[in-house]
Amino acid sequence: MAAPAQGASYEVVATYRVFTPADITIVQGDSVTWRHGDAYAHNVRSDDSSFVAPAAPDSSAWSVTRTFDTPGTYRYHCAAHGLAGGIDMSGAVWVQPAITTGPGGQPVTADKTAPALELSSKRRQRVLRERALLVRAEVNEPSRIVARAFVSIPRKRRSLRARSASKQVAPRTVSELSLRLSKRTAAVFRRALRKHSRLTARVTVTATDQAGNRRSAKQKIVFKT
Repeated sequence: MAAPAQGASYEVVATYRVFTPADITIVQGDSVTWRHGDAYAHNVRSDDSSFVAPAAPDSSAWSVTRTFDTPGTYRYHCAAHGLAGGIDMSGAVWVQPAITTGPGGQPVTADKTAPALELSSKRRQRVLRERALLVRAEVNEPSRIVARAFVSIPRKRRSLRARSASKQVAPRTVSELSLRLSKRTAAVFRRALRKHSRLTARVTVTATDQAGNRRSAKQKIVFKT
């Protein structure tokens, strides 16, 4: 296989109690530069203490760079305002295998791992807030999540379909999606709920990471009068 191209460079800014962006996905051989961005003293300390710069939290206009040659997850924090394990001012660098070329010059990547996806929506919702089902999801790497939902009407061969919703999400962050119903569909929903006192929505959420890997999860949400 051909050698990977020269790595790209990314920047993270350290300000009071936050790195921006805190979590970043790069490719093997890329580098990350952390830059001081306010009047407070900060530094960058890897959770395993293999990289510390500056040596102590500093309020001067510093910048430090690290090149990541090995795929993996590298968590870090500010020694003044955070702790290891993702507490307070902290973040992570997600390093994917470098893309190489295979037969015919086609790109080949070793990353075939789908993102971990967890749904944390309330399993029981009393009403539709602003004509929308509320869905909550969390992933372990930067991904685009798409949610779809159908509401079953008892004893009828039909379902009410909500408009799909999508969002680009950061890792380790619970994101909420609103799957809206049209005015007409919402009116049918409310009439059916008054008649049957209980309706069930089938929700499917699909997460796609930056390498194109996908994972789906399903959940039922029960609506009661």
